[in-house]
Amino acid sequence: MIGILWIARALAFVGFLDAAYLTATHYGAASLACGPGGGCDIVTTSEYATVAGVPLAVVGLLYYVVVNLIVWTPPLGWSRTLSVAFVAITAIAVTMSAFLVYLQAAVIDAWCRYCLMSAGVSTGLLLTAIALHRNPIALEAIDG
Repeated sequence: MIGILWIARALAFVGFLDAAYLTATHYGAASLACGPGGGCDIVTTSEYATVAGVPLAVVGLLYYVVVNLIVWTPPLGWSRTLSVAFVAITAIAVTMSAFLVYLQAAVIDAWCRYCLMSAGVSTGLLLTAIALHRNPIALEAIDG
């Protein structure tokens, strides 16, 4: 199960880089490198790209910072409480991502590959969180 933890760490790092790039381009007023078909700027500048004036890219960045803190805590102190928190926070992120993918498809009618990547990363993180949570023996092995 320690391999699953390393998968979670890799996913958390990729998610952090993705969200950091989106945040940097938001505040730098630069266009996203979206490739053929575009759509990234349409999505990230839509009315749905902020909540209470806070860009979703920043929300994503904070989420990935917290997830990185969680997955890099072991072997210093993994616990069932931390395990539940990991499942809960990633479940919330996947739910939010599903809604944002729906908005891209049905409302905005444009796709942001970085947003889709974040949705995929969050889904992978939820699966790793569940796998770690469901295996107490793995948690004891991580705890050392």
